Amino acid sequence: MRASVPSRVVAKAIDFGVVVTLASVLPRGLGPLCGFAYSILADGLHAGAFDGQSVGKKLMGLQVRNTARKAPARFKDSVIRNAPVGLATFFSIIPVWGWLILFLVGIPLLVIELALLVRIETRQRLGDVMADTEVVVAPRRNVG
Repeated sequence: MRASVPSRVVAKAIDFGVVVTLASVLPRGLGPLCGFAYSILADGLHAGAFDGQSVGKKLMGLQVRNTARKAPARFKDSVIRNAPVGLATFFSIIPVWGWLILFLVGIPLLVIELALLVRIETRQRLGDVMADTEVVVAPRRNVG
């Protein structure tokens, strides 16, 4: 079952919090780079309880799936699907000019992503279309 728009927005907000925390807590230079890496790779996590899920998606019970393979997203899927948002995040690392570029390029990209998410029947944003992925309610794992 496809994930709802509100659950995806909340998951993205949680992930944004992770990015900001990494950028703020880790040493200057390293923090923003780690935040950027998380923003583009997180949907391909396959460690422990994570299966094609970022922290936000895990907490919201969502999963990114490659629609062609019918399998959880891999790092390659994550990089492709998060490239539009990752581009905006990358520019925020650069003092002054980066924030200007973020405002001029990143904000319109985010608006396009949200508009597609709300208007397209499949609830795919630009990154999902590029990577051939979708966000679904994560299947429950059998315990025992």
